[in-house]
Amino acid sequence: MPGSDAPETTPAPPAASSAPSAAPSGTGAGSSDNEIEGLYDKNDSATVSKPSEKKPEAAAAAKKAANEVTNLSDLAKLAPFSDVAVIERRFLPKTNRFEVTAAVFTNLNNPFYTAYGGEGKLAYYFTERWAIEGIGQFATTSSREATDDLVKNRNITTTNDVTARSFFGGAIKWNPIYGKITLLNKSIIPFDLNFDVGGGMTSTTDNQSVPTFHFSTAQVFAWTKATAFRWDFSANYYSANGPQDSKGNSSKISQFDLYLGIGMSFYFPEASYR
Repeated sequence: MPGSDAPETTPAPPAASSAPSAAPSGTGAGSSDNEIEGLYDKNDSATVSKPSEKKPEAAAAAKKAANEVTNLSDLAKLAPFSDVAVIERRFLPKTNRFEVTAAVFTNLNNPFYTAYGGEGKLAYYFTERWAIEGIGQFATTSSREATDDLVKNRNITTTNDVTARSFFGGAIKWNPIYGKITLLNKSIIPFDLNFDVGGGMTSTTDNQSVPTFHFSTAQVFAWTKATAFRWDFSANYYSANGPQDSKGNSSKISQFDLYLGIGMSFYFPEASYR
């Protein structure tokens, strides 16, 4: 107070309490665990809320979808060492190997004569797809029942009776197709499908020798890497002199012989790969 000799005093600040304050309701010893879980939730939400971090993953997924292989032509789009496509190689290797074939056959399209014969082939493969081949065919011919009936009962002779006795030639072999088939769902059989184009000489039963165009296709079923079963469908086209008439004249007859054969193929030397 004015005019008082008593010293001026100021109120002291309240003393800090050393006892812990009461925790709010709902908290206690587990509050620190809840805080930690909240931090994880916060980090997760922050991760989701950043779209920029998803962009590289989306780009990678789009790139992977663009590089998916749906057909063989898509293999050219694959980046080296980043995408791998596996196509199984042929079960029966052929490169730098010989193929020896023995088969029997019969003709399919001659209405007057039946031919039965055998053939042998020797091929050398430069690659899995390409080879050169030598061919030899021998046949015996017999007249069909209809032909004998025309001659005996009606005194009619056929004029297109040019028949082949043998064929020797060569061809280029192309092996573009291979795959596998199942047999009664019990076994898997690898196979190849090939084509031959070439030519040679046909000897007829009346001792003519005429140039011949040769074509064939074969399906080869691999038994082992050295043996295979096969069926062949082949065609020989040639032109030869027909039978002479009463005046000694003859005309050219174009002959198209179709043969169906079955046989075995053997490969050597032994494969040193696969």
